[in-house]
Amino acid sequence: MDVNAFQHKLKDVQSGSQPMICTPLIGQTKEELFHEVEVLVEKKPDVIEWRADFFTHLNDKEQVIETLKGMVEKANKIPFLFTIRSEKEGGESISLSEEEKVSLLVELCSTQLVDAIDYELMHDVTHMQQVSQAAKRNGITLIVSYHDFHRTPEVDRLVQIFTNAESVGADIAKIAVMPHSYEDALKLLSATNYAQKRLSIPVISMAMGEHGAFTRMVGGLFGSVMTFAVGKESSAPGQVAIQDLNTVLSVVFSKNK
Repeated sequence: MDVNAFQHKLKDVQSGSQPMICTPLIGQTKEELFHEVEVLVEKKPDVIEWRADFFTHLNDKEQVIETLKGMVEKANKIPFLFTIRSEKEGGESISLSEEEKVSLLVELCSTQLVDAIDYELMHDVTHMQQVSQAAKRNGITLIVSYHDFHRTPEVDRLVQIFTNAESVGADIAKIAVMPHSYEDALKLLSATNYAQKRLSIPVISMAMGEHGAFTRMVGGLFGSVMTFAVGKESSAPGQVAIQDLNTVLSVVFSKNK
């Protein structure tokens, strides 16, 4: 596969195309995941995210790599984003220690089966450096992410989080928050717009839940380079079905040209 497929799509977005649509895989077994990939390929997302914290055999590195190889073969050159979402930031409970998780991420980078990996900003600097260095050695895009499933910080704090992600080696900075009003969601869009003009790296942002769903449709107008949609099943509250999101984005960005 072309390990730069993700970067190629990213350049298109930065040139004015609509944001990439990423759809998650949340199967627990290899068989479930293979079926999910087959379903998703028909829907033609720009990126497929493997939320590996759902995978039953995450503690078996060989099974992870074997499963990933099979999915990549079925994905028809759609770029892969690999994520083990921390339980503290909305992920599933896993049996791996943080050291084991980092070791797996480092090894996956060396296989070059994935185009991008996601690692949370909250982790200590040593682990972040190990992940960042492995990604850079192998030409893998590193998304450094921050999730708050309870609230939406103020604009200044959101901008600072974007900036912190850049400072620890992110190729892309990502923020997802939970708004309690449409005004909260507008804070996120404002921070996204501010950050994308001042950072030297791209940003991704979204607000979750009922008050945040619209940010997944219009976030690209404010500088977010990727949005997340439901492929087979949702991995976060407020995700929109990929068919509906494609329709909205095609309208929004045709009018915006």
